This record gives sequence, structure tokens and C-alpha cells, in this order.
Amino acid sequence: MRYGVLSDVHGNLHALAAVLVALAEHDVDLNLCAGDLVGYGPHPDECVALLAGAGVICVAGNHDRMAVGQLGERHAGVLARDTLAWTRQTMSARTRGFLEGLPGAALVEDVMVAHGSPDDVEEYVRDPERAGELLSGLPPDASFLVLGHTHHQWAVGSRRGTVLSRSTGVVELPAEERHLLNPGSVGQSRDGDALARYLVLDTTVGTADFRAVPYDVAGSDAALRQAGLPVRGLNSTNHSVRELALGARRRVRARVGRSAVG
Repeated sequence: MRYGVLSDVHGNLHALAAVLVALAEHDVDLNLCAGDLVGYGPHPDECVALLAGAGVICVAGNHDRMAVGQLGERHAGVLARDTLAWTRQTMSARTRGFLEGLPGAALVEDVMVAHGSPDDVEEYVRDPERAGELLSGLPPDASFLVLGHTHHQWAVGSRRGTVLSRSTGVVELPAEERHLLNPGSVGQSRDGDALARYLVLDTTVGTADFRAVPYDVAGSDAALRQAGLPVRGLNSTNHSVRELALGARRRVRARVGRSAVG
């Protein structure tokens, strides 16, 4: 199977359209999305309609859950809360219904898809040790774990550890290993550029091709201004200091919790 894998669209229609055009050229069998369809960006309805119409298999991200009231905003920064308030007021009933029906995780053949982690939509999985824990906990028939949320491209093997980080390129996926794959963000780059990221996973030949494509950034910025949303809501290279602090505290609590259980 050849999968197109994307995540963290965040209502950025211009970026999503560019990625879907690129994926069509890869002759993929199926597209997967690891959540955060909305939030930050000015086109929640259009992005959801485009993904649904293309038959993309999607799971819920934390922004999707917060947008429909299924998750509180205690861990959200000011920018996230402000743009989510706009999203809730603006999105259609059809979009709301679609987001409400998204699962927290999906197993497609031998690929498990989730947003933060299979058990916690808000967890930032960034270290190889945690990746190894999650890979060892996959169902017996799963060989790949696709996650989003961090907005950074990453590939981790259960034996080799990190094999790609914050870059494009082709990664070999030996059959004797399980792999965690993060395609990076379609709609909100945090890598210091304005590129839409995705990957092509070929489970038959055993490769993950991490890619990034340009898109109409000027059009995206104009749409943000027209909606009355801050332009920094998309293509932000970093969270605010408050958001970084919240993420750090959450990671510490998660490690303490795992130690207590162990």
C-alpha cells in the first residue's frame, strides 16, 4: 500500500490544496490525516469538506476536540483559544458534525493513526524513548504508528531510534522494526519556513518519503486578514512563551506519571 500521510492542517486551505495536488502525483492508494483539521486558520469548513470529499481517513486532534467542546482549553495558549473561538462561531453544522464524529485513533491495515498519542490527544511525543514505549504497545498486527501534533517531521525505529528529524528525505523501513512516523504540519510550519509538509508511506517496499511543498502564502495571509485573524496564526515558527511552558509542564507530569505506574 502507498499512503499519503498528513497532519495539522489547521484551517489552511491554500496549504492543504497544495499537498493534495502533490499527493495525487504520487499515485497513492489512500490518504491518512493525523488530526487538527481546524484551529488557527480561516478555512475550517473548506478544509473539512476537501478532506471528506477526497475520502481521507482522519482522526481527531486536540484543536478538533476543543472546537466542538469535547476537550477543555486548559492547555491551550492565547492564540489557540482566540482562533478556536472564531472557529466555533464560524464553522457550519456539517463541519461540527464531522469533527464530533472523528475517532481518537484508527487502525488501517498495519498503520495506527493518532494525533498526540493513541491514548492522549494532547501528548507531545518527541523523545525516542517514549516513541519506543508507544511502538511496543501497538496491536500485534500494526507495524507503523503515525502521529502529528508536534508539527515537526520525525521518523523513529524501534531498534535504531531516530532516523530522520525535522527534514525531508527518504527513510528505509526494515520489516524487522516498527516505526513511528510524523509527517510534520500541512498548515502551520514551525520549522522557520512557510512550507506544507507531508509524507508518502509505501508499506510494500518499506519506505517513508518525507516531503515539503510551497503554497500560496500571500493568499493564506490575505484570507487570515479578511477573517480578522492574526497572520501569525499560520506558519508560526514557535509557540508563545506561555505555550512552551505549558508543554514543558505537561511533559514533566507525563514522565512522572509513567514512572509512578512503572
